[in-house]
Amino acid sequence: MEDYNNQGYTPQQNYQQPPYQQNYQQPVYQQPVYQQPYDKTREVMSVGEYIGMFILSAIPVINVICWIVWLVSSNTNKNKKNFLIAYIVMSIIGAVLAGVAVVAIAAVTGSSVSDLLNSPPTF
Repeated sequence: MEDYNNQGYTPQQNYQQPPYQQNYQQPVYQQPVYQQPYDKTREVMSVGEYIGMFILSAIPVINVICWIVWLVSSNTNKNKKNFLIAYIVMSIIGAVLAGVAVVAIAAVTGSSVSDLLNSPPTF
């Protein structure tokens, strides 16, 4: 009788079966996921922050000061900066359209622009 251990067989295996071999698999190394460092300026603004921004923007002199501080500061939330830029652009567009409307009304009525701006409205 042959020795089991010399041929790589275990006592439970049949002599006709090949010796047990484990399949070798290379270990899988996953690339670590890169996470950007935490940036507080990219957080989503809450409804309360928007309401506070609207209230400060409604006060005549304070709004311009707040807008300048928010636009210049590097710690200002990106949402707030983008909103302020959009708000300023829309304000400029509104002022230009209002000017065009005043000139168009003056042209249609045949009066000067200064007459329209200085005369009280008649109903």
